Amino acid sequence: MTILELAVQSGLNPQWAASTAGGEYHSSCPACGGKDRFYIQPNKQMSNCMGSYRCRQCGVNGDAIQFARQFLNFSFQEAAKAVNAIIPEKTSWPILKKPRTSPIIVLMEPPTQWTTSATAYVEQAHRTLLLKKEVLEFLASRGLPMNVIMHHKFGWSDKDQFLSRTDWGLKKQLNKEGKPSSLWIPKGLLIPVNKPTGQVIRLKVRRPDWKDGDTLPKYVIIPGSMNGLSIIGDTEHTTMIVVESELDGYAIHHIAHDFAFVVAVGSNIKNPDSLTDYLAAKASTLLICHDNDDAGKKMLAKWRIFYPLAKGYPTPIGKDIGEAIQKGLDIRQWLFQAL
Repeated sequence: MTILELAVQSGLNPQWAASTAGGEYHSSCPACGGKDRFYIQPNKQMSNCMGSYRCRQCGVNGDAIQFARQFLNFSFQEAAKAVNAIIPEKTSWPILKKPRTSPIIVLMEPPTQWTTSATAYVEQAHRTLLLKKEVLEFLASRGLPMNVIMHHKFGWSDKDQFLSRTDWGLKKQLNKEGKPSSLWIPKGLLIPVNKPTGQVIRLKVRRPDWKDGDTLPKYVIIPGSMNGLSIIGDTEHTTMIVVESELDGYAIHHIAHDFAFVVAVGSNIKNPDSLTDYLAAKASTLLICHDNDDAGKKMLAKWRIFYPLAKGYPTPIGKDIGEAIQKGLDIRQWLFQAL
């Protein structure tokens, strides 16, 4: 795994900016929130691994191992393995302890033009989805019936789109060939996060053609989206339910919207952001409904570091919420048992 892939998993959107050190990518800073002072050089050879990062504003810096430890809460061993680091045999592993990092992601809304363009794109994609019977049936089987799809404006793109970045209010970027790069919106299911006014502030696409071993991710966050985690529902509720995927988040919200709100992490390794941290600290009940796999267990361990009172509550059947619904689990009754 490269430091660029780690950056994407942490919620950043690094963009190629220069050929320095074999390629330099800029993004917002996950430590101080600076908009474009953070840079990553994935091809720079460091002592034990490839890839470095630095913020010109707050000065935070390190190699790919440190990035994984600082912003994704990996242990040293996990980080070294993830980036294929070469560690001298004399290294004393036990003393390289896992840092207890505090949530540090500062939320930043997308540009106004991005919100306008994304909202219009989702409106068109939503109309397309309403004609996709097979996709609608699949969503319904995972706890997302038509009223949920229409309320949250899920959409569908029939093919990959390569759009103008500037039309979406994003800075012009050059690719490795020195040509302007496009804004890629892949074919698939569009999962928006909207303001109460209906404007889109975060957009993710679930690629239907994804398979194990694919070099591109199953879920693609559209550049310009608001960083952080997806908060769904009325945050005045005192019960907070954390899930991994947005689809599971919307399914839970549909079933439990009258007594709980949901946080969809979007990836099992992402840290809470500043708003999520505030809400988790004041919640009377915090359920971590992680997936039933090793990655889900790591997600639970991370959240317990931040919030010791968090309760792990995976589904008794199926890999995740959606699969449990498909297998017939009464999610509402199951949640009541935890409360």
